[in-house]
Amino acid sequence: MNDLRHATTIEKRASPESKLESTSPSVFAAAEPLRVGVLNNPRSGGNRRGLGAVREVLAAYPQVSHREVLTPADVASALVDFARKEVNIVAVNGGDGTIQAVLTVLCHHKPFETFPHLAVLRAGTTSMTAGDVGLKGPLEQALRRLLSWADAGEGEVAILRRPVLRVQVDPHQDPIYGMFLGAASIYQGIQFFNNRLNRRGFRGEWAPGLTIALFLLAVARRGGDYVTPVPISVGFDQHPPERRDYLLLMISALERLFLGLSPFWGREEQTLHYTAVEARPQHLLRALPALMRGRRNRYGTPDNGYFSHNVQQVQLTFNSGFTLDGELFKAESHLGPVVVQNGGKVSFLRL
Repeated sequence: MNDLRHATTIEKRASPESKLESTSPSVFAAAEPLRVGVLNNPRSGGNRRGLGAVREVLAAYPQVSHREVLTPADVASALVDFARKEVNIVAVNGGDGTIQAVLTVLCHHKPFETFPHLAVLRAGTTSMTAGDVGLKGPLEQALRRLLSWADAGEGEVAILRRPVLRVQVDPHQDPIYGMFLGAASIYQGIQFFNNRLNRRGFRGEWAPGLTIALFLLAVARRGGDYVTPVPISVGFDQHPPERRDYLLLMISALERLFLGLSPFWGREEQTLHYTAVEARPQHLLRALPALMRGRRNRYGTPDNGYFSHNVQQVQLTFNSGFTLDGELFKAESHLGPVVVQNGGKVSFLRL
């Protein structure tokens, strides 16, 4: 396989006016050839019809290592094997939860001497991470394009450098890593989606979009059928904790969420996005259309119940569930705050 010599580095940074892409050419003079390892999760939403097409693609590249993974332990074992084989590009054919497991192993257990590049395929039910930092197009085509580039240098690649969330739920347990944390209605929405919509075969980005639409309708009508505000004490960076009832709370290392939403309008020069909506917000239907696109308007203010900051660390003290990349976890205040901070940067390939 060819050397990874010419690429474009794209790094997102918070800007007082907008979120800008700064692109600069970067030369990677790799002393060793590219070695790709592929993780396949047959239970992810995009793979439930089977891995036949993926196996056909892989059959044309016998030098490529590949493993099937179902659990975090499988992911850890596969990555240790890839590290032993000196793999330097890890392709993830799985959903957001699989990517979260990969990031946790790579960032916490560190099986690689040199952190590999990640290539994320659209293989999940929602694939929110893949939508922002993953390979473009259907997964079989994207995998074939990746392997062709790595083998023969066909096509152009961009390298996206993004921060990763380090989440400490329990001080006595290992941290977990991911790209998107959601609480309050986001957690409730995933439960609703899993219990009702997902059973009916809803797939893709528009399925959680429909869930959000149902929640917004319930809130606008002051209904409590779908939404229960959650009391959370929030402290970030040097600001002291404040306790409020929240309708929505999210912390993201992603710039784009599902359906192209980018609900981040903070102006601080920090790496993680924090956005929250207080219970009983004012002017909801007037504020949200702009805020969901990262644009301030005169209705989306803290006085009306809308908050967005760029942060380095957030402490959340509450008794409820939350999601990290679609996986569900429990927060318990007697264990102390859930601490979310920048866990370092990871390189994602786009081509």
